[in-house]
Amino acid sequence: MRKKILFLKKYLKNPKSIGSVIPSSEFLAKAIYKSIKDLDQTTVIEIGAGTGAITQHISSLNPVLVEIDKEFCALLKKNFPHLNIVNSCALEQLKKIDEKVGLVVSIPLINNPFKSLFIPLLNNLYERGLLKWCVIFTYGLNDPLQEVKFESKERTRFVLKNIPPAHVWVYS
Repeated sequence: MRKKILFLKKYLKNPKSIGSVIPSSEFLAKAIYKSIKDLDQTTVIEIGAGTGAITQHISSLNPVLVEIDKEFCALLKKNFPHLNIVNSCALEQLKKIDEKVGLVVSIPLINNPFKSLFIPLLNNLYERGLLKWCVIFTYGLNDPLQEVKFESKERTRFVLKNIPPAHVWVYS
């Protein structure tokens, strides 16, 4: 319950950066895990780990967690002490990637103010062969990464048991 209250507090303070009134559901987290478990094994980075709702289900993949919010980072460190947790802006971390990775993006990009900066970074990483795959969820119907030149893109799952309901997209 404490996670949900913290999440709601953050949402009320800055709805565009949080995107939902409560953390992602376990159903969405399981759908994301199912979407990535058969992809090429590589270093996994979760961008926007928040309270760890998705992390809880992908932690067996030993993801690097990137979270800008200090309170969320403290919560992640408490709940996932075995994982590498980076308290930093996602854009800055994407600029530092120098090995092949898979990204789990837990940041809603529909109305996020930094989407226009995020897309060129993903294109650059993909073109350089450093981004093997990307899994993202969205609350809208449209492809959230349509401007990125991925060879393959597919909406793999629709999760009704999430607030709001979400679509899972897989890119490679």
